Amino acid sequence: MRFQEQGANFGDAAPTGRLAQLLAYWQRLKPDGLPLRRDIDLMGMNPAILPHVFMVDVLDGGQRFRWRFIGAHIVRHAGTDDTGLDLDISVTPHMRSTIIGHYQQVVRERRPLCHRGNFVGRDRRNYHYERLLLPVLADDGASIDTVLGGAVFAAEAHTLP
Repeated sequence: MRFQEQGANFGDAAPTGRLAQLLAYWQRLKPDGLPLRRDIDLMGMNPAILPHVFMVDVLDGGQRFRWRFIGAHIVRHAGTDDTGLDLDISVTPHMRSTIIGHYQQVVRERRPLCHRGNFVGRDRRNYHYERLLLPVLADDGASIDTVLGGAVFAAEAHTLP
């Protein structure tokens, strides 16, 4: 099934590379709708994409989000492993409303979102990133209780002063 048929919100940022592989994994779980949380098997994923994968718990009906799992590629670029922390604590203040807004949009609209952008890492390097957010239903099938996602980072050639 083509992703446009599922109402994805990609704009100019359709997932590429490893995130396209994550998207294909997510689609295979439930070709005719959204997968359930119990369908997600991190150990069953392609080992090449697992370092780029994260899972976020949806709390309070999508008002709060908490890191459940963060792959090694993401931890390396973030400079910290924020597993167990709420996003409103772990995301830098100047990006907080935008990033949490993306998660809220995925929960509210029940459709994927892919985004590209830039940020300055803790190592003071400028990074390009691509991030994919995928809604996952609670095991009872009633509400979105998890966001499965992936992120890929590429450093520019210079470090900021």
